[in-house]
Amino acid sequence: MSTSPLATSSGSLPVLASHDAAIAAARALHEKIRGRADRTESERIVSAETIRDLMDAGLFGVVTPRMFGGSELGFATLVDVTAEIASACGSTGWVYGVLAGHSWMLNLFPLQVQREVMSADRVLTATVFRLGGTVTEVDGGYRLINGDGRFCSGIDHVQWVIVGNAVQREGQPPEPRFFVVPREDIEIVDDWFTAGMRGTGSRSIRIAETFIPAHRSVSVKDMMSGTADETGSVRAPIYRMPFQNVTPFSLVGAPLGMARAAVRSFSEGLAARLATFSSEQAAEQSATFARVAESVAEIDAALAVVREDARRVDSADDPRSISDLDWARIPRDWAYAAQKARYAVNALFEAAGGSGIYNSSELQRIWRDVNSAAQHFAFTWDSAMTSYGRAVIGLQPSKFGPKGR
Repeated sequence: MSTSPLATSSGSLPVLASHDAAIAAARALHEKIRGRADRTESERIVSAETIRDLMDAGLFGVVTPRMFGGSELGFATLVDVTAEIASACGSTGWVYGVLAGHSWMLNLFPLQVQREVMSADRVLTATVFRLGGTVTEVDGGYRLINGDGRFCSGIDHVQWVIVGNAVQREGQPPEPRFFVVPREDIEIVDDWFTAGMRGTGSRSIRIAETFIPAHRSVSVKDMMSGTADETGSVRAPIYRMPFQNVTPFSLVGAPLGMARAAVRSFSEGLAARLATFSSEQAAEQSATFARVAESVAEIDAALAVVREDARRVDSADDPRSISDLDWARIPRDWAYAAQKARYAVNALFEAAGGSGIYNSSELQRIWRDVNSAAQHFAFTWDSAMTSYGRAVIGLQPSKFGPKGR
């Protein structure tokens, strides 16, 4: 398996002026990224060249604050750029979304660690939301021992990892917190052998022992309220949103982009076959044409609702200006979008026939990838729909379901 060192070239990175500029930058890389898709899957890692291309284009900075050299374009742009990249390679789109989007969480940490991480050039941050092990408070910070966690997408490309755990204090309930840990304190466990999204390299991590200075930590309570470090954090509205209500915007563009890729791949294959058909044989494909049209409509509808949600968050003057019902709608739409992407791809895969099952088929890779992506907990249909249904009729969120503000 290849290694993936970060790009070492120096100099400031591009600041993208607009949503359209970001989309154009992503589209300019489409053929390169698509050309590396098979290699990405076989090596189980996004290549160093691709990470460097995305970095050089300024795309990792779409939700990074301007004060740290980013473009500060918002979540709607992040969704669209992720979808564009995933339409070339699903694994690459997923890793991009995680590394570009989850770093947004740093804005809810103390300003000292924001500067420590984001002021450096060409720095990327991965995330593990649930890390095992024990965290205790010590002089000047926290001590973490025997930590282990799964699904650390993009770990091979980062210098920092945000991890979630709970501080244990004698006679008190555990206090959930997030911590920023340097990559050199982390061991990568190469256990990423999966049905789909093989190229994400979302391996497990292990931390035998590390000291975490106090400024590299923040309570989950503060992150959920969007009020962490009122005096020091970046205070533009999108940088004080409750993290649980916006973080999956980093991911949802990936299955939508995969679904777009499935439409393209299926349509190219169908067009090639139709070229050999008589006019009568071609006319008999009307059901297939309708299936393609329905799949495209489902993908378009799914992307539209997610974009609208992202724009609502991007344009809000304050987290409190978004109603409780609108906050409940957002996770509903993440699940709706991811599952509609899955259904659309499955419909096309069914119509592809036996040729679609070969390893050489691009469509079967996309089919595996989108079904794997839709398994993410943020896209769980039953809990998202139940929670929204409760909100619509005025019930409190279930204590067993996703939490609100």
